[in-house]
Amino acid sequence: MPAGSAAALICDTGALIDYLVESAPDHRRFRDAIDQSRTRYVPGLVLAEVDYFLRDERDAMQVFMQDLARGAFTYAPPTVGQLSRAMEVDRRFADLGLGLVDGSVVALAESLGIRRLATRDVRHFAAVRLRDGRSFELVVHPTNPDNA
Repeated sequence: MPAGSAAALICDTGALIDYLVESAPDHRRFRDAIDQSRTRYVPGLVLAEVDYFLRDERDAMQVFMQDLARGAFTYAPPTVGQLSRAMEVDRRFADLGLGLVDGSVVALAESLGIRRLATRDVRHFAAVRLRDGRSFELVVHPTNPDNA
């Protein structure tokens, strides 16, 4: 592992948007945290959300897809089992209203054994417990976290 390189992490939608868009509120903080990680996972459903939210920022999306293609990020499409687990997580934390995308982030984390997460969605991911009872390690504490 290169000097100064941190353990692997999973990237959620808001973190990737802040990473890609220079005018985003925590661009530099997410860029630093994500770039320092040795492996950066992009869950498949997160990629679709990022594309949706960047529909007016096509240059940023193009750059991101080039980074993904050259291996700077690891694309992680969900398996059917992970989608099933995502729905279990959604039911278990029904009061949070996680949905399939956030549930798929949890399922990927569990299947890879990774707790480090880049997200703006502090409300959801600080409350979720993984199958082993442990919580996520949020690598950035955004200035104005998403409270959706």
